[in-house]
Amino acid sequence: MLNISEASDKANKLYYAGDFKSALSLYYKILAEDIDNSANYYNIALVYEALNELELAISYYKKSIAVNSNNIRSIDNLACIFIDNIKDYKTAELYLDYAIKTEPNDAEAYNLFGNIHMLNNDYKTALAYFKKSIALDKNYFKNYYDIAVAYYGLNKKDEAIKNVKKSIELNPNFPMAKKLLQEIL
Repeated sequence: MLNISEASDKANKLYYAGDFKSALSLYYKILAEDIDNSANYYNIALVYEALNELELAISYYKKSIAVNSNNIRSIDNLACIFIDNIKDYKTAELYLDYAIKTEPNDAEAYNLFGNIHMLNNDYKTALAYFKKSIALDKNYFKNYYDIAVAYYGLNKKDEAIKNVKKSIELNPNFPMAKKLLQEIL
């Protein structure tokens, strides 16, 4: 019999090492032993997303949510696929609405709503969502970067600089923020 905790730890290490095929194989072994494990479906979805097999990723995120309707990470990641890859913002918004109803303090969902508005050049609405996200998680470095992008889009350079610097302060290894700061300056 498989020790699920040990197997999950090993599969996660394989995933983070970039050995997606081996991680996937182990996640499927875990699934054979524990079909009601939402986290395992989530992990399988992550692997498929990393392999750019989006239909399978979507399917496994949905299975994760079916097992645990409160799996916010699965809901947010599903919304991300619809925003970044499929460009179906309406479907993404449905998932994000569900995420916020399930977990009103989901900073990621508010950030993703902001990104949808920013993609539509609605920087003012995007800022409102990013600020809500920051109110929920003051250490979420990507929010400060996104706020900087929105302020830059509104030609408010001083605010953009202040926020991109905060993003870099929170995560000095965030190359997009460093690139934006150079662009603004």
